[in-house]
Amino acid sequence: MVRIAILSDIHFGKFSRTLELSVPDERIEDENSGAAPLIDGMVEILKKLSVEYLFIAGDLTSVASPQEFYYCEKKLLDVAKAIGISQEKIICCLGNHDIDRNITKISDQVLKDNKNKEVQKIVREKYNLIAASCAKSNWEVIDLPRENEGPAPCSGIYEEKDFIVFVLNSGWQCTHDQEYAHGKLTEIQLEWLDQKTASFKNDQRTKIVLVHHHPFKYTYPLPSADISEIEEGSEFMDIMDKNGVDIIIHGHRHHPIAKTIQLGSGKKPITLICAGSFSVNAAHRNNGEIPNTMHILELNEKDKNSTLYNYKYTAAEGWKKIEYCKETPLDYKMKLGKIYKEEEIEQEILRLPCSQSPLTWENLDERLQYITYEELNDRVNQKLLAQYKIVGKFPDEICLIPR
Repeated sequence: MVRIAILSDIHFGKFSRTLELSVPDERIEDENSGAAPLIDGMVEILKKLSVEYLFIAGDLTSVASPQEFYYCEKKLLDVAKAIGISQEKIICCLGNHDIDRNITKISDQVLKDNKNKEVQKIVREKYNLIAASCAKSNWEVIDLPRENEGPAPCSGIYEEKDFIVFVLNSGWQCTHDQEYAHGKLTEIQLEWLDQKTASFKNDQRTKIVLVHHHPFKYTYPLPSADISEIEEGSEFMDIMDKNGVDIIIHGHRHHPIAKTIQLGSGKKPITLICAGSFSVNAAHRNNGEIPNTMHILELNEKDKNSTLYNYKYTAAEGWKKIEYCKETPLDYKMKLGKIYKEEEIEQEILRLPCSQSPLTWENLDERLQYITYEELNDRVNQKLLAQYKIVGKFPDEICLIPR
């Protein structure tokens, strides 16, 4: 068993919600004076759960400045030291905020008097590549993929004992003149991903893809256009399905989601984890209605399943267990990676023992653990309420007392 902390959208710098994640003597747009410690509270939880890895799903910085990368790396190394893991256990992908737009703007000045189409193409591509490689230049210790480097900046493969991580860069084509910072992998990265995931297809380790943008549209607490998914989302998901990827971890949306889906091929299910935002300010979280979040993924290689623990941050109470609602459609503890048929779930509910001894979520058949607490309670009420008095709700203890 291995436990992985998942963060996304740190936005170190001016878009951070706290001075804990800001450059010294630089102002941030949202300051919570007197708030519970964000970092110390996180460290306490990660130590308690013996986390062994730290995954970050992009947007580590606000504007990709050298100082933001420098101090963000310093903070991440402090966290790693505090929870007792080495810097090699920090695995990151980059997002659209990790592209230095000041560099992409230079191409406008260079091309001001040159209308040659070939020159324009070369200049824009090269300056964009420099802008997208800022992390390589500004981080001093964190080891981005090098031995198994991919075609986009800071993409590549990490091989560990229990899992393989394919790191993608969906933000490397983002420039200063984009109307929307949507994700784009490009054909060269998709071809690389297809080839590499296929080469590990028969490997029994858990296969994880770490990318910033989401592969398709998600619901949001308020009706809104989703203008930030990966352009090649359909092709991306086809590769995931075809080559047996188990888990996709991403961020960008600032709205956390976790679910297991079955694609049309009928092959094994794929788990998607959108990590929300670890520390972006209120203006970028539906005016603060969506909380900052973090997650711990537990991989159980023996039983081939995974469990996700979910936390939200409040200024008054610090980090606390998530409760399911439209702003955080997650349970605190979720089983992921399997999908059971309706009739199987129904049969297990009808088999629940009737006695005044309490039933606990932990001791339920796993068919009932792969649905949300809310759905489980609704189903129990629908099937058993006529026959039993139901005292309590899952995940707390319940009793079924014959009427």
